[in-house]
Amino acid sequence: MVNYLKNIIKVNTVENLQPDYPAGTLVLSDSQAVLDECVNRDIPVAGYEHDDVTGLKCANLLLDVDDVDDEVFENIYRRCKDIPWDIASTERTYIREFSMDDLDDLFALYGKPGMTEYMEPLFDYEVEKEYEHNYIEYIYKLYGFGMWLIYDTITDELIGRAGIEVRDTCQGEGQAELGFCISSDRWKQGLAYEVCSKIVQLARDEYGLKSLIARCDPENLASRRLLEKLGFSLLYMQEDGDCRYFMEI
Repeated sequence: MVNYLKNIIKVNTVENLQPDYPAGTLVLSDSQAVLDECVNRDIPVAGYEHDDVTGLKCANLLLDVDDVDDEVFENIYRRCKDIPWDIASTERTYIREFSMDDLDDLFALYGKPGMTEYMEPLFDYEVEKEYEHNYIEYIYKLYGFGMWLIYDTITDELIGRAGIEVRDTCQGEGQAELGFCISSDRWKQGLAYEVCSKIVQLARDEYGLKSLIARCDPENLASRRLLEKLGFSLLYMQEDGDCRYFMEI
C-alpha cells in the first residue's frame, strides 16, 4: 500500500495556520475556527475532541486522538484528497475503492462478453458518472464500505467488482447485501470465491455486520454455487424471480 500521508501537525489557532502545506500534510485541531478555515482553504484536516472540547463539526472527527493508529490517519487524508482507500488483498488480487479516474475502465469491464447477462448494465456514460460521484460522496463516506474494484496483483488490471451495501433489500440492523462480478475472461479460476471470502471476513471482523444477503437470477448457476460454497442458504424466491440467499456471519 502506498502511503500518501507524510506529516501530521496540530494547529489550534487560526493565526498558527500556514498559508500552505506540503502535499501529504494532515492538520489536527480542537478549534472549530481552525477546522472551518482548513475546509475553506482545502487543507486536509481532522478535528479531535477531549474533556475540554466537544461539539465540533467536522467531516473527520476523532476521540482519543493519541490512540488512533496510522491507517486511520492515512484514510482521513485520502478522503480529504479524494484518493480511494485500499480495502484488502488476497492471494491474487487487491481490493480498493472506486475513484472517478476508474470510470472508463469500469465501462470496459462491463462491456466484455457475457458480463451483463445476469446483472444490470451501467447507465449511459454521463448518468453513470454522476451516479458514481454521488456514490463516493454519500455511500463510501457514510458507511466506510460499498462496492469496490478488484485488481490483479501482478498486472494491476481491473478484473472485477465486489462489495457489500446496505440496501432497501436488507432487513434489520447489522445486515448488508453482497454483490460481485468477475471479468468474463477470468471466469472459472476461483477468483470470485477468493475475493468474496475475504469480503465476508471483512463484513464480520472490520465492519461488525451480523448477516449478509445475496440475490441472483435462478439460471445463474455459477453464482448460486458460489454462494452456497461461501455458506449462504437459499431462503426463498422473490416476487421479481430472483433467488434470495442469507448467511449469518
